[in-house]
Amino acid sequence: MRFSKNLKFGLIATLFLLALAFSIGAAAPAPADASLSCTADEQSMADLINQARHDANKASLVVDPVLSNLARIKAQDIASNGYFSHNSPMYGSTCDMLRAAGVQYSSAGESLCKAMTVNSAFQGLSAGGSRSSILSSSYDRVGVGIITKNNYKTIVLLFTGGQKVITPTPTPTPTPTPTPTPTPTPTPTPTPTPTPTPVSGLNADEQRMFDLVNQERSKAGLQPLQIDLTLVKLARMKGQDMIDKNYFDHTSPTYGSPFDMMKTYGVQYRYAGENLAGAPTVDSAHTNLMNSSGHRANILNSNYTKVGIGVVSGGPYGKMFVQMFIG
Repeated sequence: MRFSKNLKFGLIATLFLLALAFSIGAAAPAPADASLSCTADEQSMADLINQARHDANKASLVVDPVLSNLARIKAQDIASNGYFSHNSPMYGSTCDMLRAAGVQYSSAGESLCKAMTVNSAFQGLSAGGSRSSILSSSYDRVGVGIITKNNYKTIVLLFTGGQKVITPTPTPTPTPTPTPTPTPTPTPTPTPTPTPTPVSGLNADEQRMFDLVNQERSKAGLQPLQIDLTLVKLARMKGQDMIDKNYFDHTSPTYGSPFDMMKTYGVQYRYAGENLAGAPTVDSAHTNLMNSSGHRANILNSNYTKVGIGVVSGGPYGKMFVQMFIG
């Protein structure tokens, strides 16, 4: 770990870099529109970073909404709790935060600074050790988080290279060997579905995600899923358990696998699967799931007829989302 402090610009800037000796083979998700997730200050900092990279003949960094959310959480934590370090008393190291959010990478770095303006912060970062992160060819994504308190801006930059923002690999039950079927006859384009009727027992986030799932199925010509309130209960329990025990995995230290959990609570099925996501909003979680081939396959699996959706607030990225499917 290297530190640099530059007082010329009236701010403190520090640099933290790490590199892991592995690479991720899967492609990263499609770049997100930064304007949907950045404040004006954050967009300004991202523009300054990419202008500097352009001037140095380096490829622009994608402003990643998941990284930006983590950077914003870290900046708020620093501003609220009066420390200035790469290690958060609440979230641990930068590596811990990335891991908890399901971010995989081959190289990663973090830059921190405090300043009165975005421009003075960028000047200080560019003049110090953080310049190497800003211009590094190892990075292809950045998250920018800026929190203003008492006339000072706390700025956190998270850089990654070879990144993939993931939810754990879905765990569907094995599909039986298919038997030959007659050549299907063409079917008419599905009639647009009417406005969904709210399901009793779901909160607003769960209802929104349920509607989005069935909209995707309608577009694919599939039957809508029905809500199973027992699965909703299990999904909420799983989401809360992940927050309480600080893990992100299909296998729970409390309940075991999703299939163990369903068996314990008397859920019967021929097919079953689970999707997990962590994100600040329903729409960003849904987008991440649909951008992942495995999770998209669960959402659009014609073998599934019922779903339970649990959305629990908390954890390092705002909300935990659990989808349990059965058929």
